[in-house]
Amino acid sequence: MTDNNREGKRMIHDKPLSSKEDRKNYIKIAVTEAGIGTQREIVDFLVKAGFQATQATVSRDIQELGLIKEAQPGGGFRYVMPPDPKIQKLMTLFSESVVKIDYSENFIVVHTLSGSANTAATLVDEMKEDSVMGTIAGDDTILIIIKDKQKTAEIAAKLKEIGTLAK
Repeated sequence: MTDNNREGKRMIHDKPLSSKEDRKNYIKIAVTEAGIGTQREIVDFLVKAGFQATQATVSRDIQELGLIKEAQPGGGFRYVMPPDPKIQKLMTLFSESVVKIDYSENFIVVHTLSGSANTAATLVDEMKEDSVMGTIAGDDTILIIIKDKQKTAEIAAKLKEIGTLAK
């Protein structure tokens, strides 16, 4: 992530670390790559990278970045970046339009309210799941084709979870 240049200055992506924006960018990297769960861990991460940082500074940065704490399956919490607003909107539209989700082998079929399938399919496309080969949307039905049939149930469960958000 960081390296020293010839003059001994700490660098990130070949740029010297100095500004508030540099610090916030480093926090983004630390959160996405290291699974940080506390402000103290962020402070330690920044100090190791060559920043001067206090918990108060980090607290303000966390608020400005909109970081949220997310529960982890094994217990505990970690900071995560907020979801993309476009994805949030698509998730809302998906949850409001889905009527039923079913699957078999490597196919998932999503039934939606009339006229909603194309919009709902956009969420599936935007999720960028490696196992999803593609989607075909009609007026009220989406066919999702999955590469690996072992992943079908997992992806269907994820879609069902999103589909119940507004219900």
